[in-house]
Amino acid sequence: MTTELTQKHSAFQPLSLGVGFGSSVPKGWVSLAKQPLLIIVGLTGVGKSTVISNLTEESLDFTLLPNRRTLTDEIIIPEMAEDERNLSYFCRVQRFNYTRLYRQKFPGGMAHVLSQLWINPQQVKTKLIFDGLRGKDEVNYAVTVFTEAKFIVLDAPNKVRLQRIIKRNDAFDAVSVVNDKSQNKAIESDNMSSFAALGMSEASSIFNSTEEQEILGWVREGSVTVKELQQKLKIVVEEQQNYDSLSTRLTLEEMAPKRTLVIDTTVYNPQQAASQILSYLKINQPMLSVS
Repeated sequence: MTTELTQKHSAFQPLSLGVGFGSSVPKGWVSLAKQPLLIIVGLTGVGKSTVISNLTEESLDFTLLPNRRTLTDEIIIPEMAEDERNLSYFCRVQRFNYTRLYRQKFPGGMAHVLSQLWINPQQVKTKLIFDGLRGKDEVNYAVTVFTEAKFIVLDAPNKVRLQRIIKRNDAFDAVSVVNDKSQNKAIESDNMSSFAALGMSEASSIFNSTEEQEILGWVREGSVTVKELQQKLKIVVEEQQNYDSLSTRLTLEEMAPKRTLVIDTTVYNPQQAASQILSYLKINQPMLSVS
């Protein structure tokens, strides 16, 4: 049984075609919590969006539900923010703070938000996909509430995720706050021997010493600036600390082994990952129930 969210603006509002949230639900709409769906699980940079694009190219006919970014903007931040006048811009680190606060208030975090959505069976496809969940708390909640859901875990080492985040150069990855004691003075790339010298000593908790030197070498060789590396490292560190990928995968493998498919996106390219998912769905096909 889910805890109903009493949101500040609880009047029913559409989020996308056939998907909505709030009270006074239109006639004929059904709770998403009662429907089978395919849930993509993974941190930033594991390749979720690319794999989903390949599913489209493979002609899989599905409805992609409003994603994590949209639900955070539309539901979590308005629910948790004290000053709604300042909701126009948030750095990634600030967003982690809001989703953490929401998870403390509503166990299950984003999975709880997902359970509050409604769908119109006449307007969505029979296959429903959500991108995506993170962390053991979210998947634990989802396994319990979405009893017919299947889970696709996309995984990649933190160094690879960092490389991909840097390469994608997405404005959404902007970070306005970095815990850098020396942020007001120039950092000489030739003198950087550790994450501490970069003002990011906390990064040593998720990268080994060999990885640390290789990552710092990216600055020395000019493939990334000091500021950009600080920002992207902060995203990877904060996300890993909030949603440990290993415990997430182990939770799913323990709680729902027959409903979970794990794919390492450093071993399989996006097209191969999509093919694995399609093969999996031939046996475990999530179909919309309108009863």
